[in-house]
Amino acid sequence: MFGLFKKKKPRTMLDELNDTVIKMYRPLIKNNHDISDAKILEIVQAVMRVFKEASERRGENISGKSLSKIASKFVVVYDTVGEEFYLEHLKYEVNLYLESGLRDDYK
Repeated sequence: MFGLFKKKKPRTMLDELNDTVIKMYRPLIKNNHDISDAKILEIVQAVMRVFKEASERRGENISGKSLSKIASKFVVVYDTVGEEFYLEHLKYEVNLYLESGLRDDYK
């Protein structure tokens, strides 16, 4: 009964942004529908962060559109082959980018 009087936590702009990200990337999940929203956010944020940091090391700027495209590919990798391969592949792709630039299919 007392739960009726609890105030709901107000939604923030970050909550709204996270909801939008989930709506964008959740449809890419075809195999493991039990992947949580939090995990999808973690993957997207991690991929975008490491590629952004790598671009800064190269003195470049990767567009938001390209970062979104890269993140979508890694969500699919995670869904298809799992976390261990996703992490190894992310390291490989970042190192490849640092050595030879952004792949054409990431642009």
